[in-house]
Amino acid sequence: MMSPLALAAALLLTAAPGAPGGAAPEAQAHWTIQTSDPQVQALFDRGLMMLYAFDVGEAQVAFGAAVQRDPDCAMAYWGLAEADAIDINQPSTPEGEKRGEDAVAKARAHLAHAAPAERDLIEAMRARYGKGTTSAKFARYADAMTAFAKAHQDEPNGLVIAGFAVYTANDALVDAQNEMTPKAREVLADVDRALVLEPSNLGAHHLRVHLLEEVRRWDDAVPDAAALEAFQYPLGESHLPHMAGHIWARTGEYDRLINDNVRAVDNDRAWFALGNGPGQKYMQYYHDHDVDFVLYGLTTEGRNDEARTFAAREDTFSQVRLALRLHDDARIEQLDTSGVGAIAFAHAVAAARLGQLDVMRAESAKTGALDGQRANLIEAARALGAHDPAARVAAYARAYAATKTDLPGDPKNYWSMPIGEGYGAALLAADRPALAETVFAAELKRFPNDPHLEWGLARALAAQGKDDTVPRAAYRAHWKGTRDLTLDDLG
Repeated sequence: MMSPLALAAALLLTAAPGAPGGAAPEAQAHWTIQTSDPQVQALFDRGLMMLYAFDVGEAQVAFGAAVQRDPDCAMAYWGLAEADAIDINQPSTPEGEKRGEDAVAKARAHLAHAAPAERDLIEAMRARYGKGTTSAKFARYADAMTAFAKAHQDEPNGLVIAGFAVYTANDALVDAQNEMTPKAREVLADVDRALVLEPSNLGAHHLRVHLLEEVRRWDDAVPDAAALEAFQYPLGESHLPHMAGHIWARTGEYDRLINDNVRAVDNDRAWFALGNGPGQKYMQYYHDHDVDFVLYGLTTEGRNDEARTFAAREDTFSQVRLALRLHDDARIEQLDTSGVGAIAFAHAVAAARLGQLDVMRAESAKTGALDGQRANLIEAARALGAHDPAARVAAYARAYAATKTDLPGDPKNYWSMPIGEGYGAALLAADRPALAETVFAAELKRFPNDPHLEWGLARALAAQGKDDTVPRAAYRAHWKGTRDLTLDDLG
């Protein structure tokens, strides 16, 4: 079995499968550090690229290998500490806090070998791992990195790291008027400056996608998505091509969303085939998300047989969610019934639609803390099974209202049971086409070119005697299913 150092070195030149035409440039990251060993510099750069790809398990392997080769390299210890600070989705664990504290202490013990800017970074990281609550630590780190960015406007990677620090520390990025907060503008300024200095900085493109999507300026992130799409990626970096899909979902480019996330899944599969080291274990967390995007895109376009074939290579979690999206309640019943969380939720919905209320209640209990959205969607399914259109509309209305504050109801978050689409369908079934028109039209502004929404809008218009030519033509242009949609397919 290869050592972590040998494996990291061997993978430095390994490109991900599936890049279009094999002609795309390979993704790279570089940050010159204080070391006389070119291999240490290469390992540090690999760790940096893994930070930007959120494979922080593999980043730790690379930075750890750099420390083994050059124990005086202060920045390699900094990298070990940053690995437990950068991931905006999993920003803190008790184990990570201990690792970070230890790494900062070792970095500070080698400050004599660090450049002045490196010392500033390490001191900022010291603020991140001091005493206090998690929120206090991240707030201190954001303040320290804001000061670093102001003092080092010529360092693109430092600006990107500062942007991630500020983004992670602040939940509120839009104000009551739906405008960017000062902190959001600070993040954007940091990453924009980084891209002026280094246009190919993939960490900056990654962060811009997250930020601009969250502040509802996704059109401004189209160049970032295109940049992330344009590279081949070493194994373990699947999250970067995946991120382009966030923007293609907003622009209605579902083929691009599918293709970029197929690349991400292929990268994952090849990465996992190498073993089960820290990098592979960490990326398991993101793999289902990549699969979700592929299945979301395929089912949006009506390519359901392709979706089934794709999901067959994945675990029960993905297969259950696909069956839920396709209203294949019989298939859900065939799959694992011992699951909890999302799997139990799917079983609860299927049972509710079939009128099996005892099963519905038992499965609902297994979902754990039943959040409001899941409870509303299970109730909507129960009402459907009970042929109670008014109760179904009421349940969806509650869910739709909650999307204004809870994960804005994005199909990619609720793709297996999309809330806006389901609400519109419930209104149509309840003979309320005028409100259904309003809902479908609003959803199409947020998620253009979705044929389910276009079909629903055309149906709502026709039910009122209005001209449905435009949405019906759009549906025909975008739908790739083997049969036409029906009202029963929506939601």
